[in-house]
Amino acid sequence: MKIDRNYVDGHMLNSIRMAVLIIIVFSLINFGHYYMSLRIFQENMIETTLQRTKNYISRTLKDVNHTYEYASLALAELYSYKIQQHYDPTALLLELNEKKESLSVKTIGLVDIQKKLYLDNFGRILSIDTTSDRDKWIQDFLDLPQDYRYNFYDPDDAEYETLYSFYYDQKLKDDNGNVIGILGVGINYNALYTRVQGLDENIDVSFLNKSGAVRLPKHTKGESIFSLFPYVTEEQFHSALREDQIVWEDSTGESFLLYFHYLTDINRVLLLKMDFTEYYNQSKKQHFYSFILGVGLILIIVVLNLLLSFYQSHKLKHTAYYDSLTNCRNRHYLESRIKKSKYWLKIRQSECSLIAFDIDHFKNINDTFGHLEGDRVLKQVAEIVRSCLRNSDDFIRWGGDEFIVLFDMDAQNAIKITERIIEHVEQETRVSLSIGITNISPEDSFKSVMARADSALYDAKENGRNQVKAQWLIIES
Repeated sequence: MKIDRNYVDGHMLNSIRMAVLIIIVFSLINFGHYYMSLRIFQENMIETTLQRTKNYISRTLKDVNHTYEYASLALAELYSYKIQQHYDPTALLLELNEKKESLSVKTIGLVDIQKKLYLDNFGRILSIDTTSDRDKWIQDFLDLPQDYRYNFYDPDDAEYETLYSFYYDQKLKDDNGNVIGILGVGINYNALYTRVQGLDENIDVSFLNKSGAVRLPKHTKGESIFSLFPYVTEEQFHSALREDQIVWEDSTGESFLLYFHYLTDINRVLLLKMDFTEYYNQSKKQHFYSFILGVGLILIIVVLNLLLSFYQSHKLKHTAYYDSLTNCRNRHYLESRIKKSKYWLKIRQSECSLIAFDIDHFKNINDTFGHLEGDRVLKQVAEIVRSCLRNSDDFIRWGGDEFIVLFDMDAQNAIKITERIIEHVEQETRVSLSIGITNISPEDSFKSVMARADSALYDAKENGRNQVKAQWLIIES
C-alpha cells in the first residue's frame, strides 16, 4: 500500500502544532497559577502573619511603656518628698539601687536640682553641669513643657554603652509646682529586643533611626538600610515616616518581604524582614513538576494547590488568634472581638469580671535558666490556670508573662477561682503569681476595666507578690 507522504507530513505537522499549542497553553496556565499562588500567599502574609507580628511588637512596647509609666510616677511622688528633706546622698543612692532590684529594671537615676546633685546610673554622686555633654539632657528635659517623657537612649559612645535603654523620665515638683528634680527609670532595651525577636524564627526585627541607620540588633548597629538592602530607595524609606511601606524582593536566590513601620513613641522605624525563600523554592519545584506531568495531571494539581492555598489561608487566620507557645487566645483575638459592639455589650450586662496576672520575678527565670526554661514555665502555668477555668471563660495571653481572664461570673465568685489558681501554681511549680481582679459594670469600657485590673496587679506586687488584690467599681443603685 502506498503511503501518502504529504498526508503523513501534514498529520505530523498538525500533531507538532497541537503539541506546541498544548505546551504553550498549559505553560501559561502553570505560570499563571504559580503567580496567583504567590499573590494569595503574599496577601495572607500581610493580613495575618505580618499584621499579627506588628501588633505584637507595638503592643509589647506599649505594655512596657504603660507599666513603667506608672512605676516612674509612683517613684517620682516618693522622691520629690525625700529630696525636700534633709538626706544623706550615699544612703539615698543605696536605696535607689534597692528599688532598681525590686522593680527588675536596668537603671534608676535621680537629679536634685536644688542641691545640684546627680545620683547617676553608675552609682556615682556627681555635681550637675548642664553645659556638659553628660548633663545636657537634663536641661533639654527641663525645657520641655510636659512633666513626663518616654525616651530611647542608644549611645554610640562606648563609655555609655551600658545605658542602652528605654527611659521613663519624670519631673519632681514641690508643693508649689516648682521643678526640683528628675527621676529616670531605664529598662533593658536589648532584653526587650530579644523578647520581640523570639516571635518567629523566620522574621528578623530591626530598629532604625529616621536617617536609616540601624540601632538594633547590635551586630548591625550603625549600618545603613540602603547598604544592607540596595534596592530600597530613600523615597520609600522616608515615606515610611508617614505611612507603612512594604517591599517585596525575589532575587539573588533569596525571597523576602521588608515592612517599615514608624514607632512615634520611641522615634524609631520598625523593620521586619520576613524570609520566604524556602516557600518560594518549594513552590517553583512544585510547579515545574506539575508542568511535566502533562495535560491531565496539571488540572488536578492546580485544583489541589488552590485548595491547599485556601487551607493555608484558613490555618493562618486561625493561628492569628492563638498564642503558639501557651495555646491561649492572644491579644489580637480579644481586640478583634471588642471591636464588635455586641460582644462587649454582652460582657458588660452579664456581671462578668476580669483578672490580670503575671508570673513573679519571671525575668529572673529567663536570666538564670534561659528562655527555654522560661517558655516551659509559661506553658506549665497556662495549663494549670486553664484547668481551673470553665469553657465559658476567655483565657488570653496579654503579652510576655502577663495574662488576663474574662470570667463569666461576678468578681466575688471569681476571687475563689483566683485563690485556687495561686494555690495550685505555688504547689506545682517553682513560681508564684500576682493577680489583680475587678468587676465589670454596664458603664465600663475595656480600657477602664484593664486600668483597674492593672492597678490591682501593681498593688499585689507592691505588697509582696503571690497574692490577689482587687479594685472594685462601686455601682450605685
